[in-house]
Amino acid sequence: MLDLHRRRDHRRDGARVVVTDIGEARAELAGRGMEVSEVDVQPWGSFVYFRDPDGNAWSVQQLPPRG
Repeated sequence: MLDLHRRRDHRRDGARVVVTDIGEARAELAGRGMEVSEVDVQPWGSFVYFRDPDGNAWSVQQLPPRG
């Protein structure tokens, strides 16, 4: 899933990618030399954040278990 976030002024503020394993995604990004945040665990999912070489903000989310 790719979701472009919009700010209140309707400009793009970043993109979100949903993954099944946030730890694996973080390790992959860090292994490729990206500066990536620690895992941020929230009730609505677990996240890591980074900026690509062009300065675009990204968030990577693992959805919480359903049930």
